[in-house]
Amino acid sequence: MSVYYVNGDFVDAADAAIPASDLALLRGYGIFDFLRTYGGKPFQLGAHLRRLITSAALLDLHCPWDIEELDEIVMETLGRNNFDESGIRLIVTGGDSPNGFMPAGESRLLVMVTPAQAMAARYYEHGADVVTVEMRRDMPEAKTINYIPGISAHKQALKINRDAVEAIYTVDGKVVEGTRSNTFIFKDGTWITPASDLLQGVTRAEVIKLISADGRLELREIGRAEYRNADEVILTSSSKEVMPVVNVDNVPIGDGAPGENTRKLMRAWRRMTERYAATDGYV
Repeated sequence: MSVYYVNGDFVDAADAAIPASDLALLRGYGIFDFLRTYGGKPFQLGAHLRRLITSAALLDLHCPWDIEELDEIVMETLGRNNFDESGIRLIVTGGDSPNGFMPAGESRLLVMVTPAQAMAARYYEHGADVVTVEMRRDMPEAKTINYIPGISAHKQALKINRDAVEAIYTVDGKVVEGTRSNTFIFKDGTWITPASDLLQGVTRAEVIKLISADGRLELREIGRAEYRNADEVILTSSSKEVMPVVNVDNVPIGDGAPGENTRKLMRAWRRMTERYAATDGYV
């Protein structure tokens, strides 16, 4: 059984709880971040913690823990579990409120460590399907616990394609990101990814480094038509890593199979994470 950190205590997952009076439950006021390990080491922990603190600032959510404290708590929680590879979820809640509405600066911190869940191999061997959904998220740069838009978007996507692994937000016809991922297209020898109005994914940032080291990259708007007509499409996230997309809105991408540039990038990602797993420390 997993051991979680809950506001100062380490408890079995089955016993982990927060009061029903917490604003995370009453008003959906809270933030989170998620990462995974390679070789048992949290991947880009510092970047994830910085993003957590940034999310708190964007929501004006009291976050009294600095990066060093959060780092120690994560590593202690990870050490109390014994999984080959782990998923690590940090949550900062709004805490209790005297009137059930306005926060009183009593935020709670949870760190949840669970076995890493691998996506089905077929997505990487044969590619995944996605569906674009016109929907605008509030404060997309913050990773909040409000996933109502994401759930709604994915439900819409499944009505169009029951095999869709992701819904892709579009705003005024421009592709932005997935509900739980970032996205790139490959067209005419160049990788392209949206530049703004999205969550700055940590995996996305690492993929940008890989592309920049050995290819051409543009950060700019992508229209829905351009997205559907790309030579290749990928999703990136902590859980999906680099996932090929072969179908957008029931339209095949390329020849309907993961392209050679995508496979090259997937191999580069695997080599990088294997090197990371083999190091003595973590970033």
